[in-house]
Amino acid sequence: MGYFTDEELQSLRIETMILHVVSDEDFEVQQVRPVEYADFFLDRIKDTDAAAVFEFNEDSTTKRHLEEIATGAESFETGAQELSRLFSLLHDGTSRAGAFFVFELRCDDEHTRLYSLIKYDYQQVIEQSGAGGANLLRMIMQAFVAEKRAIQKSAIARVTGGVAGAAVSAKDRMAPGIEIADYFARFLQIKRTRSDEELTRTVRNLLRATLDEIRQHLPDRDVARAFRRAQDGLRDREFISGEVIGEVVVAAAEAQGNEVVMADIQRRLRRKLSSAKLDGLSFPPDRTVLRRPPLRRVATTEGVVVLYPDDADRAIVQRDRSADGSETITIRTAHVTEDRLVREGSRASH
Repeated sequence: MGYFTDEELQSLRIETMILHVVSDEDFEVQQVRPVEYADFFLDRIKDTDAAAVFEFNEDSTTKRHLEEIATGAESFETGAQELSRLFSLLHDGTSRAGAFFVFELRCDDEHTRLYSLIKYDYQQVIEQSGAGGANLLRMIMQAFVAEKRAIQKSAIARVTGGVAGAAVSAKDRMAPGIEIADYFARFLQIKRTRSDEELTRTVRNLLRATLDEIRQHLPDRDVARAFRRAQDGLRDREFISGEVIGEVVVAAAEAQGNEVVMADIQRRLRRKLSSAKLDGLSFPPDRTVLRRPPLRRVATTEGVVVLYPDDADRAIVQRDRSADGSETITIRTAHVTEDRLVREGSRASH
């Protein structure tokens, strides 16, 4: 689940739609068209579904038009034409020509309207725009099948009881990670609400929780070691996504080829990604969040030296101080991996 709820996905349907050509040429207003290939386009809309990391500015023109369409203050055709005109005006010369769709969606909740906006790169739209509308839509559908990556920009918004929710799902294939192009942000009039640092911290917590749940599948049941391996795996990636998180957890568990364990991991991750609102997102890791924690060295008057990661959970290392200044250090481990004598000459370095 990304932006759409499970209940919405089960009953989602296209109520009406409109399509405009966007290019360097003069904008030509089009009329609402019959909903054709509904199942096909609904699948493409679901392909754009991603958790919201943006929200509308209070004075967003796009937000206002969606609210007026939802309440009937203006017709879908009029409002969608104005939205398409605004998008076309902001669509700069460096962007590829194509088609701009506006879809109004319904679900079982009669008080909710959902809107999908999609910019689709398709040069033949310009070359064949004189063809009949049905033929044009058929050509676009065929091109969608051939190249799904031609969906360049997309946004999903929800209006409930005539009021648009602040949260907006937006994706831009032409921008790195989770960012969107300036002109697309100006068109939607939105701002980002979750930073890469916040998202990375969320993923870090998700990793630890997942590995703790699958402790029985880990080598030596060592959660701390698997967690370090998973963190290292994420830190070296260009972008973090649900797929990448699954890969590093499977690698940390050394579960490649074990279909039962891999399926268990993926099931747990799907639930956690949905709960953490990370579905459909791809973003660069904040490497300061994923850096290895410093080691804490504790030496006692009795000559005992303890070395452990500074962020070790209390379930692993627990320190209890008494009123007289003495201290009890408890270390709980699933398995001791090293137990040997240290030569006298090397003791100073430990």
